Amino acid sequence: METKNCLLTWDSYNHGFIVTARTILGLLENENILINEVLYLHNQPLTDLNIAERKVFFKEELDAKILIDKDRLAKVKRVRDQFELQERPLPIFRNKGITIKSVTHYQSIYDGLVQLLKSDFSTYSGNLHINVSPGTPQMHVVWLMLNASGYLPENTRLWSSQWSKADDSYAINEIKFKPKTYLSEVLKRKFNDIFTPLINPNDTQSGLRMEAEKRIEVFAHLLNVPIMLLGERGTGKSTYVREVIAPLHTNLPYKELACGTFNEELLRGELFGYIKGAFTGANQDKDGILAEFEKGGVLFLDEIQDLSKPLQRQLIQVLQTGQYYPLGSNEPRTAKFRLITASNKSFQELNDTYLDLDFIDRIAHFIVEIPPLRKSREDLLRFWSEAWKSVHNSDDGLKLINTTALDKFLTEDPLFGNFRDLQRLAALVGAFYLSHKNQKVAVKEAISEFKKWSTKQQPNKSSDTFFIDGKDYNHIIAHFNKELVLWAESNYGTLQKVSKVLKRSESALRKDKSMERLFKR
Repeated sequence: METKNCLLTWDSYNHGFIVTARTILGLLENENILINEVLYLHNQPLTDLNIAERKVFFKEELDAKILIDKDRLAKVKRVRDQFELQERPLPIFRNKGITIKSVTHYQSIYDGLVQLLKSDFSTYSGNLHINVSPGTPQMHVVWLMLNASGYLPENTRLWSSQWSKADDSYAINEIKFKPKTYLSEVLKRKFNDIFTPLINPNDTQSGLRMEAEKRIEVFAHLLNVPIMLLGERGTGKSTYVREVIAPLHTNLPYKELACGTFNEELLRGELFGYIKGAFTGANQDKDGILAEFEKGGVLFLDEIQDLSKPLQRQLIQVLQTGQYYPLGSNEPRTAKFRLITASNKSFQELNDTYLDLDFIDRIAHFIVEIPPLRKSREDLLRFWSEAWKSVHNSDDGLKLINTTALDKFLTEDPLFGNFRDLQRLAALVGAFYLSHKNQKVAVKEAISEFKKWSTKQQPNKSSDTFFIDGKDYNHIIAHFNKELVLWAESNYGTLQKVSKVLKRSESALRKDKSMERLFKR
């Protein structure tokens, strides 16, 4: 699978889009790096000439009202022609407005870029390339500060571009220094502050998790069908999307949004975009996420239960017709994407309370429920090791602590926070060990502190119960029998061995496993 490359660069206000066009060509010709996406940063409206240059490069129709400089547009066309001689596709282009006090105000430039990195690149799996040359000296300095402090994603390379007006020559050179300091390690942990398990189905031991992972793999290969992942908070739903489903859609944009982090209007603008004047504060056009899916892509909406009903109905139209309207616009745009959703609510709750029935019909063709850790304890030792590494990940970090008391606790505690509980416990054990230098004491105090602040499930909502709202006795018993067989099979290896232990025929066990009796009634 070819790795994606994104170019991040400020708008060159005085020299225009030609600076970015030359960078795209230079990276391809000199470094054999094909840029798949350009994220074009600007703190003020783009000039008409800049817009015209960009349109020429990407073969878009020019607005007759835009004032043009034929000489500059000819230069851009020559660069594009040279790029196309390489027989490579043009990248996707995306504007990104950033609010700063001024182009010389260090703090606001720094704050704006940090927010950008968190919102757009916290989960980016490709290579990020930054041209530090466009912009003011203050902007250059902030890029270097972010690089030195460790705030840039791991797969980031910095470039410096130079153009000679005398002979119209162009050069691009990599900025290779990247000091590794204590501060960079601290910020790296802050930037990646959410622990999720490594996905390796070959290592999975528990029957329920094996079943869920097999279903995800099977469903993921049907590339145009929506998938819904259900499970308690912290069960790894997002990780399965990023590491199993998204990589199958090679060379297509992948975007994810947590619906609960935006109010309805902000989320609508983030998805659909808007035109200048659509509402107060809309000072320029903004492309939404759907604009990136004109030729396909994957959209992951986490916390889908927080998506408002009006937005659900708007997305129904997009899924049904492939068309949408940016806010304030009467001109339809096209979008084609695979929708992946996730929720910590049960399907019954989503169906009864949170989601429009027409919407759920379109997004829940395939449904997979990820089991909580207390139902897949066979994998706890592996997950505990991963959680420990995520907290104590420096070169001189603490070695894994694993005592009998800790094993007993992990075996018995419900761990309602799932992987997040493991991470919190790992942090507590490490902290108390640094204080006492004694593993047993550290584990005892950590467990006591963990229990003191442990989150609880809502009454009657525990997924440990086999009671299912709205289902009769036969359905509930069938569901119990299925989980019993899966658990036994994961522990004893084969149905033949399970048959001997449970004193039940293999054919009966297969019917239990498929819930065949229930569906034949």
